[in-house]
Amino acid sequence: MSLAVSPDRSVVDDLRDRIDRMQGRPSVLTLPTHSSLSGLLALQPGSSYAVDATSLALLLLSGPSAEGAWCAVVGSDRIGLEAAAEFGVDLDRTVWVPDAGADPASVVGALVDAVGVVMVDRIGLSERDAVRLRARLQRQQSVLVAVGDWPRVEARLRLRDVVWTGPQAGHGHLVARQATVEVERGGRVVGSRRLWLPAPELQVRPVGDPAGLHERIQPVREVG
Repeated sequence: MSLAVSPDRSVVDDLRDRIDRMQGRPSVLTLPTHSSLSGLLALQPGSSYAVDATSLALLLLSGPSAEGAWCAVVGSDRIGLEAAAEFGVDLDRTVWVPDAGADPASVVGALVDAVGVVMVDRIGLSERDAVRLRARLQRQQSVLVAVGDWPRVEARLRLRDVVWTGPQAGHGHLVARQATVEVERGGRVVGSRRLWLPAPELQVRPVGDPAGLHERIQPVREVG
């Protein structure tokens, strides 16, 4: 089952003791993301990525997780285990640290040393700590996925033109969402893809995939 630790003075030692019992990581040139992003983005070991939505972070984690990589989620108590599993994250190989405590740099660094992919949710580090962590990522060939802003990333992913579907004449429930995922490198958009995030049958897939498109539902554009 997934591991969870508490933010006390021994949190780093606790993490290291637990991680010592985990399997090692294979040496690879790239790591896959969710199949819906295939051909749009592959993760480069030793690199960091910034996303503007938790759903995008889970999509990036799901590929390595499905292939057996250990992952960690740090600094978020807003992510439900069920939601992560629906995106394809293997809960049995995931370390959960809802609160990184007073020394997040040490906690994230300990995880970078031991697991394949580390997701951080709105954790701020000093420029000095960020530079040190970058060197650590490159040395360990780990991947960091940050929800929110992060310095010197390999790529940034954003959701654009979000449209919800579901209510009919103001009644009913929101059942599906479409959004365009943009990938930015070096300050310019280098690729994009329109996704169901999720589709009515709760799958994440590109718009135009014929699966599950039998339902007729009224689009409602997201505001804000």
